Amino acid sequence: MSLIKSPIRYHQPRKPSTLSVIWRMRTHLAFTLTPIILLPILFSFPQSQDEARCGYCVGIMAVYWVMEVIPLAVTALLPMVLYPLLGLMASNDVAQMYLPDISFLFIGGLMVAVAVQKCKLHNRVALFVLTIVPPQPCWIMLGFMLVTAFLSMWISNTATAALMVPIANSVIIELVKTLQDSLLGEAVVEDRHNENSDGRRKSLGTFSTRDPTEILSKDEHQMAKGLLISVAFGANIGGTGTITGTPSNLVLLGQIKEIFPLADTDINFISWMVFALPLVTACLFMTWLTLVLIFFRKASKGHQTIKDKLKQKYDELPSLSFAEICVSICFLILLTLWITRDPYVVPGFGTLFKTGHKILFENLRLIFLEFFKTFSYSPKKFRYVTDTTSAMLIAIILFAVPIQKPDFFGKSENVETLLDWKTMQAKFPWSVVLLLGGGFAMAAGVKESNLSYRVGEMMQLLQMFPVNVIMAICIFITIFLTNICSNTVTASIFIPIVAELAKSLEIHPLYFMIPTALSSSMAFTLPVATPPNAIIFASGLLHVKDMLLAGTLATIECGLLAILFMMTWATYLFELDKFPLWAYTPAELVYRNHTLFDLLTNATAK
Repeated sequence: MSLIKSPIRYHQPRKPSTLSVIWRMRTHLAFTLTPIILLPILFSFPQSQDEARCGYCVGIMAVYWVMEVIPLAVTALLPMVLYPLLGLMASNDVAQMYLPDISFLFIGGLMVAVAVQKCKLHNRVALFVLTIVPPQPCWIMLGFMLVTAFLSMWISNTATAALMVPIANSVIIELVKTLQDSLLGEAVVEDRHNENSDGRRKSLGTFSTRDPTEILSKDEHQMAKGLLISVAFGANIGGTGTITGTPSNLVLLGQIKEIFPLADTDINFISWMVFALPLVTACLFMTWLTLVLIFFRKASKGHQTIKDKLKQKYDELPSLSFAEICVSICFLILLTLWITRDPYVVPGFGTLFKTGHKILFENLRLIFLEFFKTFSYSPKKFRYVTDTTSAMLIAIILFAVPIQKPDFFGKSENVETLLDWKTMQAKFPWSVVLLLGGGFAMAAGVKESNLSYRVGEMMQLLQMFPVNVIMAICIFITIFLTNICSNTVTASIFIPIVAELAKSLEIHPLYFMIPTALSSSMAFTLPVATPPNAIIFASGLLHVKDMLLAGTLATIECGLLAILFMMTWATYLFELDKFPLWAYTPAELVYRNHTLFDLLTNATAK
């Protein structure tokens, strides 16, 4: 019997479909086609070419940011190219927008945060707080939210989540009363400290894991989900509590100075905390109740072993090191300087240093006093010493203080300091600084070309609604956008628009600008919305539907709380019930006072 060999069949690779090819090339296509597709914008304002050119630039940046065609920080550099080429702003003027006073405040604050992480002081603080909460799962979750929110006020939310998730894993292990060292495995997260404004869809880390449902019961699985989600919510909410806690707050300050050069808002580190901390507390409490109702309804009354495990971890920490003590002292000094520079109740130390008037405003004031005698607006003198001065002072000191107790009589050696440049280069989020600067540069072009005025005119269609309804629309549009692109990008694009809208309706600009900045940090819904969301989702314990349910409820609650606080506490604190004269441009001030002078003259003649 002869054996007949069957013909060899070679595997023919399946030809990829046209759609799959286009999908793989989407970023390249978007990079190439976006400037071509948006060309009609250049002809949309025939009477004002500058507005059309600026709209073209902003459109390209918005598409690149949303689709992440190139790194977000690289997109932020486009004004350096497009504005000079299209004749909107000189290159030198654009470059100055990238490192204003606000950016250095961010740099100084993050330098201190890097020093805190280097000596692991934040780990000690987190474990200490968790050991003093009651052993019931719902209270442990509240402890996680409070610790995460507090840390997120001072260090990036990415770093905070990367710290807290492994601790949460230890608690989850105790929920099933097992001493295995890895239920989900140790979180391997390379923290680039990129805040929730950069690299948001990059791989943030992986968790080596077994299927959680094989180990956890249904109720325990629910509690584990709630614990992880509480970490993400705490990180996102906590950052809004301080000016330096999230880049979107700094975008707000920078845009105020850029859009309204005569602005006298009384917003500084202490006044922002007085406003924001009650809101943060209310948001944390409401989201905690929501998570308890969703995930902890059948939780057991107590898990003393959880608290014992956390206490054991805290006891295993070495004694307080010299570096931790020094960093704590520097941190407390910085807080003291920020709080006492201009505390409002009494004169701060900032009054001891030189002050002055803005040249532009001083010239206008003298003109009005000379010719019209009607100029009554007199803002505070600007300070030469700001919160940035304090932040940079402490940051510089960190590079000089040794990490170990110095031995002046011992052998001379190169002693490591609390913060060194190698650590600074490795952990500092330089991309966020460029992203902030790009937002400021974009806003400068929008103002210079009068595009913001044009957009504000178009949005006057909203004036048919009550003011608070308009504010609610702004908040929830911002929340929708921040779930699909970075919060810094969202704030940079939307804050100038709502500022011009408020001005056109003669509403205090901060009444729309502050809630827009706050809501840009309310990215609770999608795993890709912010790095903390992505970190907890990578655990393998969560499904998208879990985050959608809890995130949607948290979004509604925090949005409504923001509206309530703006209508009450913020209005009282910042006097938002009056339209300020500083919202006018210098030209508008001249016209307004000249018109007032004519009216007074005509009334006198009659």
